[in-house]
Amino acid sequence: MKEKTDLNLSISFHGAVARTTGSAHLIKAGKKSILLDCGMIQGIPHHHNKRISFDPTTIDSVVLSHAHIDHSGRIPLLFQRGFEGSVYCTPATKDLVRILLLDAVKISKIDARKEQKSGKKVSLKPLYDEEDVYNALKHFVTVPYHNTESIENHVNLKFIDAGHILGSAQPILDFDGTIIAFTGDLGQNDTPIIKNPDPIEKAHYLLTESTYGNRIHPQLEKARNLLYKYVQHVTKEGGKLIIPSFTIGRTQLLIYFLNEIYEKEIVDKTPVYIDSPMAIDATKIYLKHPECFDKETLKLLKSGDNPLRFPELKFSKSHRESRNILTGWETCVVFAGSGMCTGGRILSHLINELPTRKSVILFVGYQAKGTLGRKIVDGAEKVEIYEKNVIIRSKVKMIRGFSAHADKLELKKHIAKIKKKPWKTFVIHGEADQSLTFAADLRNTMGIWARVPEYRKEYHLRSA
Repeated sequence: MKEKTDLNLSISFHGAVARTTGSAHLIKAGKKSILLDCGMIQGIPHHHNKRISFDPTTIDSVVLSHAHIDHSGRIPLLFQRGFEGSVYCTPATKDLVRILLLDAVKISKIDARKEQKSGKKVSLKPLYDEEDVYNALKHFVTVPYHNTESIENHVNLKFIDAGHILGSAQPILDFDGTIIAFTGDLGQNDTPIIKNPDPIEKAHYLLTESTYGNRIHPQLEKARNLLYKYVQHVTKEGGKLIIPSFTIGRTQLLIYFLNEIYEKEIVDKTPVYIDSPMAIDATKIYLKHPECFDKETLKLLKSGDNPLRFPELKFSKSHRESRNILTGWETCVVFAGSGMCTGGRILSHLINELPTRKSVILFVGYQAKGTLGRKIVDGAEKVEIYEKNVIIRSKVKMIRGFSAHADKLELKKHIAKIKKKPWKTFVIHGEADQSLTFAADLRNTMGIWARVPEYRKEYHLRSA
């Protein structure tokens, strides 16, 4: 029998603790250090993301759960500051992360210029540039779902599906028999296009997200009906339906539903514009990765019915096409990034439509504290966009059932499927009230050790 090695395991949390962004969790195993995610902190001043609370030169490997910028956005900074290892992710994640990181460069440059104009004594340089992104991508190693990859001595990695966005994964790390499992961002069951989350079979230590740790989502059918209602409203009353778009995941899901209601002629057909180059590119990447699709989507594609295309759907990639939508009086549905209104073309649409009583601004996903989207959802009477004070007269609506995150019941069911209770469960990736409530719920109803970890505190873990 192979003798096991005491790896002197420990873990510390350097982001997404009592908040939903900035995912970064550092596992030490002897002399090796493995970083789970290295995400951007959203909703804070640009220059704060330059602060990394560990030494990148001490990291041996990065394991990336999925492409979203709050999980991947600071990876180029690691290489910029001396990291020389590999970044492990699924094939679809690598394709998506390229477009997200290049978009982050653009946003970073805009934010740097804003701070320069503000006169604050802060760094005026972007976080990184395109060269940093392409350099980082050279070090990405793709691992398909359910394959086992040896990433360090005594450390094996396997990705199982998280059902959150295309390519999203739950990393399962095996340290000589001691299993550390990370839910990543866990998706809802029975959501169209991508597969359901895979169950975690075994975990001695579990890291679980808690974005909706004290909330139960409305049924997806109810959310879909609300979407129909708002599309119908603008087709009858005029104005525009503006949807701040999460370009990966949410946009594709809503295209799927709009295709469905147009085919069934449930509402009057009006033009639908995807006014986001990144969402257009992401939709193309979706079609390159059928290994991530559920059976229903594969069946539609094989029959010749592409659920991500329909005659009324128009892709607006150039600035000229975008300006035409902005200046036109046509009643239409517009998807534009970003989903939390932190940058991108959505800002120009908001300047136009927030003061317009007939228009509807429809939020379809979580809005982090400090973001423009959160201010609008929370009922601000006016907001500042591009140094302009914009009065809000439009209807502001929120649909919660489209969330790409599991709610508290689905999270609990997911944890209950683990064959033996984890020795310790660390509750992360949620605002403080969500995480604390969910951790208490796990302790009280499932009898497991569950805590919200302290930022940067090192937790020592025993070996199996």
